[in-house]
Amino acid sequence: MKKIISLLIAILCLIPLASVQAQTPETIWITTNTTSFKTGETVIVTINAISASPIQGLTFQIRYDPACLEPVNAATSIPGMNGLSLPQTDGFFDASFASTTPQTANGVIAEARFTTLGACQTNVTLESAALVVKNESGFAAPLESVSIGEKTAPLAISAEKGSPADLPLLGTPMSMSVEPDGSDSSLPTGTIIVLAIIGVLLLVGIFILIRILKGNDNG
Repeated sequence: MKKIISLLIAILCLIPLASVQAQTPETIWITTNTTSFKTGETVIVTINAISASPIQGLTFQIRYDPACLEPVNAATSIPGMNGLSLPQTDGFFDASFASTTPQTANGVIAEARFTTLGACQTNVTLESAALVVKNESGFAAPLESVSIGEKTAPLAISAEKGSPADLPLLGTPMSMSVEPDGSDSSLPTGTIIVLAIIGVLLLVGIFILIRILKGNDNG
C-alpha cells in the first residue's frame, strides 16, 4: 500500500512539472562574453533563443553607444542561414538571417561583435528581435508569442589598452560597419581607367571621322 501511495505522489508531482515545461514561452535573450573590457578589446554579444517551432529566419537590433563601441560584424551558428545586408544607423546594430529550409533554434543562434573605443560605462540593449517562420500562405512572418528575456548587458570599459579577441566566429561574418556621413563617393580606380580608355577611343574616333570628312570635301 505504501508503494502505491508513493507512486501516486510521484505522478502528482510530475504533472505540474510537465505542465510548466509545456507552457514555457519561446524566448530570445542576450549575453556577453564578459562585463569588463579594456580599450581596443572585442565585445561579443550572444543572441540566444528557444523555439519549439523550426524557424527560417531571425532578425535583431542592438542599441549601443557609438562613443563607446564600434560595430564589427555579425554571424549565426545555425546551418543554412544566410546573412542579409542591411543599412546601418549609428547607435543601432541591425542584422537579419534567412534560410530556405526550416532550422532548429535552441541555444546560441547568432552573435554581434563590437570593438571598445575608450574608457566608458555603457550598456548594450536588445532593442527588438524576431524569429521568422513561413505562414500558411507560404510567406515569411514573425513567430508569434516570442518573449524577450534578458535584454540589457552592462559593460565597464577601462582606458588600459587591450587587443581584439582572436576567437573563432560562429559562421561567415557580415560586416556591420556604419557608413559615415559624407563618405567618399568617388569611383573605383578600375572604373576610372576603363572610362579614361573609352574617352581616348572616342577622341581618336572623332579625329579619324573629321579626317575622312575633310578628305571627302577635298575630293
